[in-house]
Parts: sequence; structure tokens; C-alpha cells
Amino acid sequence: MLAIGGVHQLGHILPVACELERRHPGCVRLFVSTDAEAQAARQQAGGEPLPEVVVMDLPAGAALLPKGMHKSARLIAWAGRVRSAAVILCAERTSTLLKRLSGACPPILHIPHGAGDRAVGFEDRFRLFEHVMVAGHKDRDRLVESGVVPPEKCTVTGPIKLSTVLARAAERPPLFRNERRTILYNPHFSSAHSSIHAFGEKLVDAVVADGRYNLIVAPHVRLARTWSAARRRHWQSLAVPGQVEVDLGSMRCNDMSYTLGADLYVGDVSSQVYEFLVYPRPCLFVDAHAVAWRNSEDYAMWHFGDVVTPQEDPIAAIDRAFACHAAYVGWQRERMASAMEGLSWLPGGAPTFQHAKPVQAAADVVERFAGLGTPVMSAAA
Repeated sequence: MLAIGGVHQLGHILPVACELERRHPGCVRLFVSTDAEAQAARQQAGGEPLPEVVVMDLPAGAALLPKGMHKSARLIAWAGRVRSAAVILCAERTSTLLKRLSGACPPILHIPHGAGDRAVGFEDRFRLFEHVMVAGHKDRDRLVESGVVPPEKCTVTGPIKLSTVLARAAERPPLFRNERRTILYNPHFSSAHSSIHAFGEKLVDAVVADGRYNLIVAPHVRLARTWSAARRRHWQSLAVPGQVEVDLGSMRCNDMSYTLGADLYVGDVSSQVYEFLVYPRPCLFVDAHAVAWRNSEDYAMWHFGDVVTPQEDPIAAIDRAFACHAAYVGWQRERMASAMEGLSWLPGGAPTFQHAKPVQAAADVVERFAGLGTPVMSAAA
């Protein structure tokens, strides 16, 4: 299995790898890019059976290539070993490069990392997968209707990461030790979509001056990777102990600590809003690029709450989002049920997947393509 997209993608593929290792001990391999990713996989596996973890070291000289080419360089260098598997499972789409190289390639299966609405999540490279497993009918319908995935090549398994986190969730400590409500600001990494440049510091300043809210600034983990050390220090200097936390990429950005613990989501186009809405709560979206969004599938999430421009008063918008949430609850629940197959809510409002098993469903699909039944497979996946 290929988990070379970064630590933030592990939650969507690692539980399936562990389930397959439980069913077929010693027959699964998890390929990662770095020692840090290998360590993260071991931590995230918890007590589950962990497959052999293989670090795909860059070939000699490849480190001199631009960082954006490192993933492709790894795939090319390791193609022989990876393609010796019976089946390949990945959570990103660069791995489709393996299909375009000369020589035989086993079936490549895909679990998208998230259930967002942007068009990139329904791109043409989906055609190169033998099968795609998605979190809900929202994404299956769009993939099929767009023509990039035939109906017979797309299975709705339910959300791997979300169901796993909820199943393991113990009582979580509050994000802050005070009675203020907490805002999560989760801007996207893409400069074409992100609101951080036009709105981020304005939001921090407004929350600090107002004094009634806590704030967590936790952008998509890819955002700060390209920042200079000086810029990282600047953003970290905006933190205020006991009120404002700035997290530029810790494990808490990936394990749903913030999306489960915050009271209000503020963002632009990150798919993490679908993790946040497992408990329907107020949302606020920042249109920093004058987008014609109202009738666009790419911005369907913006119907979960008010949409504001960076020029608007952040505190007035936040107050309004809390006050008007009742107008959005019905649509939030309806859309979440479509996006996350098997999700339901108990009478007290707690989310549950008690009648669905996404991890097992995905593992069943991988087994089928690997030709696995009761016998243990001979080639590593």
C-alpha cells in the first residue's frame, strides 16, 4: 500500500492496511516517504496490527530535484518493488504514474483523502484506477456523472478516517481551560483559494481585541511547509496563551482534535469542514477571491453557513454565525448523510456508525482485487 501523500493522508488508508494485516498477517506492506511518516504510522496504528513499513528513500542525486518532484522520483525508483504486489492501494493520485511507466502494473485502487467539493477531487486521473472507494454517495454521484469513473468501478464504503476516529474517541479534554467558545480557523493551502493572506491576521486581531472567544489557527498542513522560518515565527508569535493557539502542522491538525473540539468553523475550501460537521455546528466561510460560488458544485460546502468577504467585521460575522445556525442545521445533516455513508445521530446528538463498517468494507474490496480469500496472499500489497 502506498501512503506517500503525507501524514495528513494516513487516517484514510492506514486503518485498511491494519485490517488487511489482521486478516492476512505478513502479507501487507505500507510504503511511506520518510522516517517521520513511518513513525507517525506506528503511532496512529495504536494497538492495531501494523503491516511492515517500508521507507521509500530517494535515489542518489534525486534530493537535488525540486521538492515537488520528490514523490515522482520515489515512485520511479521504487516502481519495480511496488508493482510486484498483487494490488496497490493509495490515498493520492500521483501514484497513477505507476500505470504510465513501461512494464506490467497490478490494479491500483484509490481511497480519496477527504470528501471535499473542489473540482480537483474529481479530476481525470481517476480514470487510471481499477476501483475507487469513496466516503459517500455525494462523491460517487459526481464521479460517475462526470464520466471519470464508471458506476461499476466505484464503491461507497463510508468514511475510513472519520469512522475510525469516532470508534476510538475517548473523552477529549477541552481545547482551552476557560468557558469561552472556541473558533477553528482552517484556511486552505492553495493561494488561489485560501483566505489566510486577506483575512487571517485580521481575524486574530479581532478575536484578541474582543475577548469573548478562543481561536485556533490550524491551516491545512501543506500551507506552512513552503513558508520561510521567519514567516513561521511571525505566525507563531500571534499566539496568546489561554486564548489563541497557532498550529502549523502538529498531529492535532490531522487527528480531528480541532474539528471535534471547536464550536465554530471558519474557513474557505478545506474538506475538513466535513469532519467538523459530524457534529452539526455553526460555520463561516471567507470568499477572498470574489468567487461566483452560489451555483457551483465546487463550493457546495459554502451553503453550510454565511459567506463573508475579508472586508467584513470578523466579530460581527462570528456573532451572526452562532445566532443563525438553526437556519443551516437541516442542510448540514442532509449533506453529511450523503457525504458520509452510514453516519447517523443518536437521540442525544452524538454521531455514530453503529450500522456501518467502512474499514471492513474497504478491506473487502482490496481482498477481491488481490484474489484473496482464506489463503494468505504471496505478494505484498
